[in-house]
Amino acid sequence: MLEKKGLFRSSVSRKNVMAITGLFIIFFLIIHLIGNLILIIPDSYFPIEFWGNVENAHDMYNAYSHFLVSFWPVSVIAWILYSFLLLHVIDAILITLKNKQSKGEKYQKTDSGSSKWYARNMGLLGTVIGIFIIIHMAQFWLKYKVLEIEHDLYSLVIATFKIGWYVILYEIGIIALGFHLVHGIESAHISLGFHQKRVLKFIKTFALWFSIALTILYAIIPLVIYFKEL
Repeated sequence: MLEKKGLFRSSVSRKNVMAITGLFIIFFLIIHLIGNLILIIPDSYFPIEFWGNVENAHDMYNAYSHFLVSFWPVSVIAWILYSFLLLHVIDAILITLKNKQSKGEKYQKTDSGSSKWYARNMGLLGTVIGIFIIIHMAQFWLKYKVLEIEHDLYSLVIATFKIGWYVILYEIGIIALGFHLVHGIESAHISLGFHQKRVLKFIKTFALWFSIALTILYAIIPLVIYFKEL
C-alpha cells in the first residue's frame, strides 16, 4: 500500500517514473542512432536529388543536425527529453537510497530473483552512463547548440572519433548502456503492470536482442570512423 502520495514519495510512483522516463529515453536513442548512422554511410548513397543540395554524408549529417536544432517542435521534444533524463537520474538516486535504508528488497530484484550481475549493479552502470553523457554532451551538444562555437558538426564528430581515448570512452559508455537497457526494459514493463508469464518472456527476449542490436550499431560508428583512412 502507498504510505504517502506524490510523484516520488511511494516506491510504486518512483518505479513508474523510472519506467516511463526510461522508455522515452529509449525512443530518443533510436532516433539518435538513425542520425548517427549517416556518419558511416558511403557518399554514393546520397544523390543530390535526395534532399536539396545534399550529395554526401558530410552535407547530409549537417543538414540533419541543423534541422534538429532549428525546427521548434523538435526543440520542444528535446527539452522534454532533458527533463525526463533528469527525472530518471533523480528517481534512480531516490530508489538507491530507499534500498539502502530498507536493507531488504532492491529495485533490481523486481523480477523476483534475477541473479544477473547487471541487474544487481544498475546503479553502477547508471553512474558510468551518466559520466559518459556529461562528457559526450560537453563535446558536441554544448559546442554546437549552446555555445554555437562549432558550426560543422560532421567535422567535429569525425575529428573527435579520430582520438583513441575518446573512442575507448565511447565504447565503455555504450556497453554500459547496453547492459543497463537489458534489465531496464524488462523492469520498466513490470513496473507498468505487465506480469503475465508469456508477456514477460517475450519482453525479456526482446530486451536482450534489442539491447544487443542497439549496442552493436552504436559501437561500430566510432570504430569505423577511427580506422577509416581520410
